[in-house]
Amino acid sequence: MPISIRRIFFAVGTLFIASVSASAQDHAHAGHAAQPAAVQAVEVIRALFAAAERGDLAALDSLYAGDSLLVIEGAGINRGWTDYRDNHLAPELKEFRNFRYRPFEIEARVSGDLAWVTYRYALAADVEDRKVDVVGRGTAILERRGSRWVVRLTQTASRARRPSDPPRP
Repeated sequence: MPISIRRIFFAVGTLFIASVSASAQDHAHAGHAAQPAAVQAVEVIRALFAAAERGDLAALDSLYAGDSLLVIEGAGINRGWTDYRDNHLAPELKEFRNFRYRPFEIEARVSGDLAWVTYRYALAADVEDRKVDVVGRGTAILERRGSRWVVRLTQTASRARRPSDPPRP
């Protein structure tokens, strides 16, 4: 049975509070091995960015949670993979030339069948009348479905790249 968005927000809020001390401990012990589930969640995020950069909508179809997906980008919102793909992502990808979309500083936490991942990203592309070069931050909530993770929610925000920003990954 799919997990409701309300339950996801409640769980993430609860887990965030519970993870504050655990997060500090994890960073204090930089040499310890990451949980296998957390590594899998990070790999899903890397695959998501790589598929988007390639314009591979079929690969994205297997990474997103279908009608359960919620995408919040800046002040915009898309509900479901079909809405996001058809009304936002596909038209945007058609406009991009020399598209680079790379995540970095990816951190994942897992509790049961939910994972939350925070990351920074760099996006660069040529569009018809200008160049886009932004850096942003994002959060993704993933749900374990059987043996794989799918993305249920992403929330991202970006701004124009500044000289003080890290180099593009």
